[in-house]
Parts: sequence; structure tokens; C-alpha cells
Amino acid sequence: MVPKEIIEEVKSRLDIVDVISEYINLERVGRYYRALCPFHTETRPSFYVSPDLQRYKCFGCGASGDVIKFVQEMENISFYEALEKLAKKVGIDVSKYRSESSDYSRYTSYMKALMEEYMKEFWSSDDAIRYMKDRGFGEKEMKEFGLGYSPVGSDVPERVARKLGLNPVDVANFGSAFLSGDKLKDIFEGRVIFPIKNESGDVVAFGGRLIGDGNPKYINSRDTRYFSKSRILFLLDKAKKVIKSVDVAIIVEGYMDAYAMHRSNLRNSVAVLGTALTAQHASRLSGLTKNAVLAFDSDSAGRKAALRSLSMLLPRGFDILVVKWPKKDADDTLRILGINGVEKAMESALPYEEFIVESVAIDYDLSKASGLEKFARSIGEWASEVEKYGSSVRAKSLIEKAAEFSGLSVEDMERFTRGEPFDEGNPKRFGPEDEIIFIFFNDENLREAILNLDRELFSENLREFLKAYEKKRDLNLALEEVSNEIGDWIFGVLKDLPASGDSRKVLDDAVRKLEILKLRKRLEEIDNMIPNAEGEEKKVLLNARMEIVRQIKALERGVNLGGWRDGRKGDQPKNR
Repeated sequence: MVPKEIIEEVKSRLDIVDVISEYINLERVGRYYRALCPFHTETRPSFYVSPDLQRYKCFGCGASGDVIKFVQEMENISFYEALEKLAKKVGIDVSKYRSESSDYSRYTSYMKALMEEYMKEFWSSDDAIRYMKDRGFGEKEMKEFGLGYSPVGSDVPERVARKLGLNPVDVANFGSAFLSGDKLKDIFEGRVIFPIKNESGDVVAFGGRLIGDGNPKYINSRDTRYFSKSRILFLLDKAKKVIKSVDVAIIVEGYMDAYAMHRSNLRNSVAVLGTALTAQHASRLSGLTKNAVLAFDSDSAGRKAALRSLSMLLPRGFDILVVKWPKKDADDTLRILGINGVEKAMESALPYEEFIVESVAIDYDLSKASGLEKFARSIGEWASEVEKYGSSVRAKSLIEKAAEFSGLSVEDMERFTRGEPFDEGNPKRFGPEDEIIFIFFNDENLREAILNLDRELFSENLREFLKAYEKKRDLNLALEEVSNEIGDWIFGVLKDLPASGDSRKVLDDAVRKLEILKLRKRLEEIDNMIPNAEGEEKKVLLNARMEIVRQIKALERGVNLGGWRDGRKGDQPKNR
């Protein structure tokens, strides 16, 4: 046990404000310092630090204590380890007071020994080595990251527990094995092992990737007293100094992505572990930097995780960019396109407001008023959140980008995000199909060009009308053929949509918007298929995804991909 006078000596040589400032940003308010609490999610600061008392107190969740308690809670470590960490800062050696029988000591000693055994198994396994080589790892990288392997039928946890004289029941509670009768069974058997360390560099858990087919592909150790997925960021022990140095943190989704970023010399990268970014993660990063790059998977799940992560980072004052990977994720991008591919993706990262617009738009059909209304409402919610955290300029930028993306005027977008309805009292919003039908009725010279467009771009209503027109070759007779719903839609457009001076340009823009919407829907379908694909099928899907992304970017730049614009029919067959 550490004598009380030694504990007080360590605390007397520290300033709690300096120590807490290494973890979170403090703002001086009179005699106190204030911040968003790192122990619970909040939008208004309720966490206070008193330099006079050398204590902290959160009036939101009730957390309180001294400098040792703060470090203990932030790093999820024992009292002794927090004390030892702080003692080193002020040149006091407390190692002689370490109790080898302490819970934390037993835990970390077991985890360290387990890692060493897994590493031996790795270098004895041709299958494990080959698997990682196939993933692009060199021998030096495998050693640098301390990769291990748990063989099928593994007795590694049992061997290590016996060697250290640990009770099997206690070891089962360490989260990496379970009891079967009186024997310890390895939860990671048949998997490559990734050691998970806390900020002090102690192994506190493991991740495992199955070699070969089967599910789940990835698993983590169970949460324990010293390991929680909601608190620990993978590779933060390696990345934190670099993050402070370059003043930006890159956040990815899992082990292989984090390794890919470090292998690409982006060593300011960390990963969440099977969960979205949490308030605890965001608070820890905010003590290192106020700049973040979200580089989650490019599929639907990754997009949604990035949006949730924005909600964690924005309240803490982060400036954020979001990466759109040309392949599924950082790991695939590195393996297929190399370091240059990773660097280009990072250089092309989007401001977060542009990412929000693109991501929200995927969920709605912007060719319809109902879809536009829901899109505008969602953008309004995001704009309110952005402005709430002190960035009215970025909130305005978000609305402007949403207006540009959807075709609404900025004024209309601002009204609709405030909740004003799409009704007769407001200027009506007209989508690309409205513009096409208006041109069809008012510009006879472009009528055939519209009939030659790919019908798969259109809604059922527009397809039905064009089919009726082709049958009758008369506008009035065609209107008599279609339903009242379609007729009401067309009369509304003809009555309220203002005429344009350049019908060809309007048609060009309308078709381009519809082509982008169609490609985005296809991209979403592929992103949902990729996680379950293997082998050749996955390769085909990834190549298709890359081509669709290329086409979308070209269309967004206004590049002619072939079609009615230069007098040719579209690349895709008509649906006549």
C-alpha cells in the first residue's frame, strides 16, 4: 500500500487544471474552469474545476474527485496505475509500493503473457502468416503491431493461467476465455489476434479476425473493469503524440483500417471498436486536438456511423472533414490502390456540411415534393445543431449546399428548414421531372429528345404520360389517357412553374440530376451487398462501385457522359 504522505506529495506537485487540460479543453470562468463533461453527453458545460480546492465536479452527472480520480476515470485504470502515471510526471518513484497481487496487476500480467503466447503461435502458423501477407502486411509490420494467432482447439488461456498460478474463474472474468467445466476455452480460436492497449501501453483486451469462412468475422474481448469499447480507441497509445503534433485525429472503423492508415504513414489514426464514436471517445480526443477526419467505411452502415459521430464531435467544437473511400474502406483502398489511393482519398475529404447533404439526400426521392420536404426538414435539424454549437457560418453553408444539391433556391430551403410547409402560400418547389414535363409541353423542338431519354430515370407518373403520348401523338389526347393524379400534377406544373429562357440548358441540368439520383441509388445497393460478398463477387462489386463513383463525380462537374446532349441516345437502352 502506498503511504498517504506519498500520495499527498504527488498531488501537491501537480496542478489539476494542467492535468485535466491534457484531456479536455477548459475555459476560465472567474475563479473556476469549465468544460463539457467527459463522463456524460451534454451540450452545455456543467463540468467545473477548482484550482483552489484542486478538485473537479460535474453538476450534470455528479462526477467528482481529485486529480488521481480524474486520470483513473478517464483512462479506465486502477488507482495505483493513475498514481504511478502522475508520479512519473513529477519525478517520484512509487514502483516499490506496487502490489503484485493487485487486481490490475494480475489482469495486465495475464494479458501480457497471453499476448506473448499468441505471438509465438502466430510465427509458428504458416496459415496465419500467409493470411496477413495476403492482406498486404510485411514481416516488419506484423512484428510492429504485435500480431498473434489462436489455433483451432487453442489451450493458450489455460496454459498461461496455469503458468501464472491464476484461478480459472478469475481468468474467465478477464474477457478472453470462458469456463467449460473446469477448463478455460479460448474465445479467439482460429483467429488472427490484434492486441488492444490502453493509453499507458498495457494490453487490456484482444480483437480477433477469423481465418477462412464463417461468422462473426471479427470479435473483441468482452468488456471488463479495465476494458470498455465505449472508452478505448484502438492504437491511441501509438497515435496520441502524433495527433498532438499534427493537430488532427483521423478516425476509422476497425483494426484493419487503423493498421492501413498507420502503414500509410498516417500515424495520427485511431479506430472505434465495433461501436460508433462515443462521448467518451470524443472527449478524450478533444484534449489532443480540435480537428478530426472521419474515415469510416463507404457503405450505408459507415455513412450512418459517420453522421452519428458528427453529433458527438460538433458539441465539442471540432472542425471535421469526412473521407469518401474509392473502395469499401481504408484497408481495401490501400490493398487495391496503394498509398497513393489512400492519400488521394484523404486530400479529397469533404467538409462535414457537404457530407451531411449528400448522406441525407440518399434517403429521399428529391424528384418528388414529399421527398424534398423530408430532405429539407432533416437539413434544418442538422443546421440547428451546427448553429447551436457556435457555427452560424457553417450552418448557412450547410443550407446553401443543400439548396444547390436539391435545386431549391437558398430562400426556399431556409423557409422549408424552418418548418414552413410546401403549400400554396409558399413558392412551389419544382423538381427535375417537373422541369422535363414543362419543357415537353412548351418546347416542341425538344419533345423527341425527351422521348429518347432513358425511361429508367423517371418516376412511374412521367413514364405513363410519355407512353400515352407516344400512343396518341397528341398532348390533349394523352392527358385524357392518364389518371387524374397524373393530370393534376401536369396542370399544376404548367400553371406555376416559371418559364426558362434556355430550355435546353434546363433539360440538361434536369437529366443530370436524375442520372445522379439513379447512380446514387445503385451505389447504395452495392454498398449494402459488399459486406456479404466474397472472392470474385466482391471484386466485381468493388470495381462497379469505383466506376459509379467516377460517373457521379463526372456528372457533378457537368461532364458529358454521352446522351441527348450531343445528339446521341443514352448509353443505356431506352425503356420504350
